[in-house]
Amino acid sequence: MHNLSHTAYIKNWQSLAESRFFGHILLLLAGALGYGLVEIFWRGHTHWSMLMAGAICVWAVDYLDRRAGGLPDLAKALLCGLIITTVELLFGMAFNFYADAGVWDYSALPFNFLGQICLYYTLIWVALSVILLRLVRWLRQGLV
Repeated sequence: MHNLSHTAYIKNWQSLAESRFFGHILLLLAGALGYGLVEIFWRGHTHWSMLMAGAICVWAVDYLDRRAGGLPDLAKALLCGLIITTVELLFGMAFNFYADAGVWDYSALPFNFLGQICLYYTLIWVALSVILLRLVRWLRQGLV
């Protein structure tokens, strides 16, 4: 009887690991961790809100990639860069303006909007999105 309950326990975990829900949770966690690590590498620190932003961005990139299947990767990367920039604008407005957290300030950079987003970082996000699209596809194949 002990082996039977152990076998059932293992099957339950296997079912959970194979479920779409679990795959999406792992995808969100990968986005949160990845975004935070990019910020730590680039700026030397991050803010907890950027982990949430990273999870949202990876979910949005995955959604775009699944829904716009026939679109060339370069066009998807451009859209992903715009999506990530939009998420940064929304989080910047929430955490830098309203919560006064001072997470970042791009006002010294050219082509910025309210110091929250700028063309320079949008172009970097477009370039990183080429890699991100491949990563999301790889994760989707293994997880979802």
